[in-house]
Amino acid sequence: MNNTGTPLVSIIIITYNSSRYVLETLESVKAQTWDNIQLIVSDDASKDDTVQLCTDWIEKNRQRFYESKIITVEKNTGIAANCNRGIQATTGEWVKLIAGDDALLDNCVTDNLAYAGRFPKASFIISEVQEMDENSVPAKKGNHQ
Repeated sequence: MNNTGTPLVSIIIITYNSSRYVLETLESVKAQTWDNIQLIVSDDASKDDTVQLCTDWIEKNRQRFYESKIITVEKNTGIAANCNRGIQATTGEWVKLIAGDDALLDNCVTDNLAYAGRFPKASFIISEVQEMDENSVPAKKGNHQ
């Protein structure tokens, strides 16, 4: 999917042994109200079935994205190197980096780009975070230090 006239946004999901939550993460990317998305999963030598889950999910949902790909390595190299691999694979005008246990609100990318339109000199745009427990239930605000 490529919407001419709308910027391509590359969403990079950084994974390492993320099988417990990665399908929820992928579904949150699929549910974005912004259509023109490049999906990149960069895995850092997971020992669980993260890569297979992502591969199967992408195969079923490939048509949703302008492009989708999975990057894997044989040896764990750490978060920074994994992020860098993902970033190097992007072709989008904008980049959104998330972890394999994150979930985006449906309007996250649309809202971020609307903000960029209002503040064109912004170099980085970050989103508010809502913590969730292990059952994907929002944690009460003020419950963390």
